[in-house]
Amino acid sequence: MLIAFVFLILLFCSFTFWQELEPDFSAIDYLEGKGYSSVRILGQLAEGHGCKPSDTYRFSFDAIPPDGKKRVGGKVCGGGADIWYEEK
Repeated sequence: MLIAFVFLILLFCSFTFWQELEPDFSAIDYLEGKGYSSVRILGQLAEGHGCKPSDTYRFSFDAIPPDGKKRVGGKVCGGGADIWYEEK
């Protein structure tokens, strides 16, 4: 019985953890699709520090650009899994 209880708690925690990280993974997929490599999400941007007010997600990132030169930083913004853009 204790093993089943522990299993349920772990299952709940992993589901919650995945929901928190899904936007990060989606942003990384978007940036990799644009040719960036070694993408790192550095943190969330506060509202008013880039991106549109209507964007749900605002991240700062650094990555190696498609030309393969030194690592660059930027902002990626979006409202969901399919609606991402890079803030210039």
